[in-house]
Amino acid sequence: MVTRDDTTGSGNPDERLPVLYGVVRFEPGDERRVRDTTITFDSPGSAELFAVESGWHDYQVTALFFFVDNASAPAAGRMLLGAALARSVRQAGGR
Repeated sequence: MVTRDDTTGSGNPDERLPVLYGVVRFEPGDERRVRDTTITFDSPGSAELFAVESGWHDYQVTALFFFVDNASAPAAGRMLLGAALARSVRQAGGR
């Protein structure tokens, strides 16, 4: 889990920091049923931009937290995710 290393912000040094962000899109109507979720954005701004450029009207940007013992935000961001996906495609024989 990534945590703050100081007490700025909320004052809680154990506050979790998001590693990635996602966009939750809702079905039309008052019930706000989740239609789908798109993840792996490096910042709330890039998630918001994706939703706007996709023409979504009813959505919410959210921080994503992964429950693991130790995690850190990678310096390369999506580049590491892309490399992992490329490896999995190669291992699956390109399927």
